[in-house]
Amino acid sequence: MFPRYFSSHVAFVLLIAAIWACGSSTTNTSDTDKANKLVDEGNAAVTDAKKFVSDAEAKKDQMMHTDIRRIAEARVRAAEAIAAYDKAAEKCKAAAAKYDEASRLQISDKFKQYLILKSKEFNKRAEVAETAKGTPQALIESTNRSSFAIRANSNNTKVDQLAKEAEDIGAQADKIQKDNPDMFKKS
Repeated sequence: MFPRYFSSHVAFVLLIAAIWACGSSTTNTSDTDKANKLVDEGNAAVTDAKKFVSDAEAKKDQMMHTDIRRIAEARVRAAEAIAAYDKAAEKCKAAAAKYDEASRLQISDKFKQYLILKSKEFNKRAEVAETAKGTPQALIESTNRSSFAIRANSNNTKVDQLAKEAEDIGAQADKIQKDNPDMFKKS
């Protein structure tokens, strides 16, 4: 009699566990849907950030190719580049925040790892944009060509290092996505 009583309790516990698991998967699906929505919002911020970076780089390029006799015009381009870098950094931070928020939901571990890396990547890209402002700022503040060149070269080295770090983090996230294609929705 005891084994029969024990078997029915085990069956009952398994039934409760199965119901609980089904209920949990609904929450996970719901959270996954929320996470995907947040990722879409983060991706939109990334698209905007890319536009601002492109604009900033174009302004910086114009600044760098302006004749030295038209330094006032170059400084106007520098100020425009700084404003565009500020907007790019803001969008990168917004994307990172969306990815971070999504990573805190009840989602699969691999998706969570991916989102954590994307958040780190775009926080780093915000840092790149903030640092990139140093070159146009150097032009605005410089009193002569050599002081500008020293500051710009030093700043460009920092930007390159930070950009490499961002690329490395992005590559880690891309590897997770590539290794787990079933977990990521197709765009």
